[in-house]
Amino acid sequence: MRRMSLNTGSECVFENVVSKIFENAGYSVNQDGQLQHQLEYADIIAEKENRRYCIEVKYLQLRERAVDRICSIGKTHGMTPVAVVGSKIDDIRRNHYLEKYPDLILIDIANLLFAVQSYTELRNELIAALPFSIEEIEPQEGFLQIDILQHGDYTNSLIEEMNLCKAGGPLARTYEVLCHKLLENAFSEDLALWKEQQKSNNELYRFDLLCRIKDENQKTFWSILERYFKSKYVIFEFKNYNKPITQKEIYTTEKYLYAKALRSVGIIIAAHGYEENAYWAAKGCLRENGKLIILLDTDDLIEMNKLKQNSEDPSIFLLDKLDVMLSELEK
Repeated sequence: MRRMSLNTGSECVFENVVSKIFENAGYSVNQDGQLQHQLEYADIIAEKENRRYCIEVKYLQLRERAVDRICSIGKTHGMTPVAVVGSKIDDIRRNHYLEKYPDLILIDIANLLFAVQSYTELRNELIAALPFSIEEIEPQEGFLQIDILQHGDYTNSLIEEMNLCKAGGPLARTYEVLCHKLLENAFSEDLALWKEQQKSNNELYRFDLLCRIKDENQKTFWSILERYFKSKYVIFEFKNYNKPITQKEIYTTEKYLYAKALRSVGIIIAAHGYEENAYWAAKGCLRENGKLIILLDTDDLIEMNKLKQNSEDPSIFLLDKLDVMLSELEK
């Protein structure tokens, strides 16, 4: 019987990413880590070259009780114990654990970042799962290694897929998926949550993607959203229409924005851009209700990914859009 998970959504996402990292490092992986006794389990059981590993995954905090438990399970079942945590472990704690538990393999966020540093898609997933910025964390070589030769140029392949995605209803879901991937590719370091297709409580409205601005994010654009628009969350809408969107789509998106829920900002990405009346409607929402709706097209999304590819900050592109919108705003 599979154990009941007590993890939150974010913790489950992180555990799934860790499992993918082990898989891409050449391990066979089982996330249903039930052992012989029903009270004994590991988050992940992995195997490589006839060696088995019992893996404990902690999202943000690794406590000694969890380390002791996984080491005990490893000893009982002849497996190597592994503890993985999505935060940085300082040298004092690392040395303490390794001295007390000599068989333990310890993997922290710096080790995970090193493992995926040349695997863009997996790196995006890892960073997007974290609630904090990784700007101050230096990747550090550890136990896990991924063969990067098997992975191509992720950004260019996404852009090529998007260029092949024709506008219109039949490919609406494909467009949504590609927009999500391109946004995550550009902004995984800045945004967390990445929650798709949420209905409002009365189920009358549905937005495509909800993201949360990461804690300690110091980039100007996101700081402005938090400080001056009082928005911790950003809604994204994707419109794969055959023609430019109109003011109707602006007013629909406005209904999703709610200051008390800390979401006062929406970004609409439309395959064929927007009519002039849509832009005027967006300025009206800002002027009258303080709700910010930024309008982009597919080319804008691709351009932001090219900036990221060239080690530039793609949020500068959004900041320029905001500057223009605010400079044109009249009473």
